[in-house]
Amino acid sequence: MMENNKIYKYHRYLSPLDVWAISFGCTVGWRAFIIPGSTFLPAAGPFGTLIGMAIGAAVMLIIGANVSFLMRHKPGTGGIYTYTKEVLGRKHAFVCTWFLTLSYLAILLVNAVSLFTVVRTLFGSRIQISYRSYNIGGNVISLGEVGVSMIALACVGLLFINAKPLLQKLQTILAVFMLAGILIVAAFCLPHLGSIREAFSMSGSFGLQGNSRPFAVLSVAALTPLAFFGFESVSLETVHFNFKAHLSRWIIAASILFAGIVFIALTLISVCAAPDGYTSWQTYIAGLDHMTGLPSVPSFFAAKAIMGDAGLWIIAFAALAAILTSMIAAYRATMRMLATMAENHLLSEKFLTTNNSIIIIMMIAILLSVLGRNVIEYFMDLASIGAVIGFGYTSLSAWKLARKQGSGLSAAAGAAGAIASAAFAVISLIPKITSVEMMSKKTLLLLSLWCVLGLVFYLYTAVRSGAARRIKA
Repeated sequence: MMENNKIYKYHRYLSPLDVWAISFGCTVGWRAFIIPGSTFLPAAGPFGTLIGMAIGAAVMLIIGANVSFLMRHKPGTGGIYTYTKEVLGRKHAFVCTWFLTLSYLAILLVNAVSLFTVVRTLFGSRIQISYRSYNIGGNVISLGEVGVSMIALACVGLLFINAKPLLQKLQTILAVFMLAGILIVAAFCLPHLGSIREAFSMSGSFGLQGNSRPFAVLSVAALTPLAFFGFESVSLETVHFNFKAHLSRWIIAASILFAGIVFIALTLISVCAAPDGYTSWQTYIAGLDHMTGLPSVPSFFAAKAIMGDAGLWIIAFAALAAILTSMIAAYRATMRMLATMAENHLLSEKFLTTNNSIIIIMMIAILLSVLGRNVIEYFMDLASIGAVIGFGYTSLSAWKLARKQGSGLSAAAGAAGAIASAAFAVISLIPKITSVEMMSKKTLLLLSLWCVLGLVFYLYTAVRSGAARRIKA
């Protein structure tokens, strides 16, 4: 009862639309504009992507049902950490939180460093931010790229400290405009799918790598934890809902479905037009690695080619909105995770204060941004592992709690989500199960280091918590 009494002390300011904006905004970031050309189309083509994303969205709806089940039956702060702790214990909760925090931080970083890409794609050589660069691990990093990232991270962080209500309204508005912009571009571009006749022909609709159709579809479906990760972040906001928690099932379902629509729409937009000299989407996508400027982002190029400057500015604004909503939601989720760890004596009580957490997150993110986009993409690969771990623990907790309550349907959903999460983990960690390399050697090295660091951190906090309890006794 103490937890329930505590809930009503919180300010309830989030409407259903606000909660949807957090969930949808965290899910759809810059990766939704890049993954279709870099990964989906080479692996499975437009038709294979459509099938794979539909399968993935169906799995995510099951996991989303598990999240909303726990939100209704275990309301309070902490989200997935709290669910895992109460059902499976403190150690499992720490493992879950350790990786989820990294995942949210990775989302924040990847979107921040992507802002420069949008600017250069739009303006090309006309913008002279900085051509000076430096090298880290063989990757050339522009000072202009780092500068834009730092400014974006600082601006969002300072708005959290000084104008949080304004930032919440801005996120909701941007999420709505982002979805509207993508749907408008899709409405104009998709009728031109026939302009590239083989877009959906059986000979060319399943990618460029010569994979069998089931293998191509599996390759896309296996990426759905990374594509959809972020919708569950609203579980950290339950105490701020100004509506009954049972509505969360529909809000989460809506964010997953709209995210799936966005990924599919941007994939199909990407094959609606090709630059001069390319006779098919296959030859165009195959040559993306050698392109710069507008043609290097197929969805941007198609919008410009079919709709003119208006189309380019609409999709560019949608991309900027996606980046900003994802950054805001990731800041918010990381802050909540740190506060939860502080409440459970895994971090200093200073992290219970929003301003302190935001400043620390901002400083860490700004420091890491100097690594550049290519290096930070390794963190994004780690984010997929964090997503799988979070989804797995959520589903397992839902299954165990549902069995205890005698809810057969919810128990079945929990079991299905746990099995799916285990399958995603196997696919992520074992090479060549799909045509997409999920874990490079560098990413596996980072994963190992993060695991070792987590073990050391947990042992340190366990010893410190034990000493504190002995002193109080």
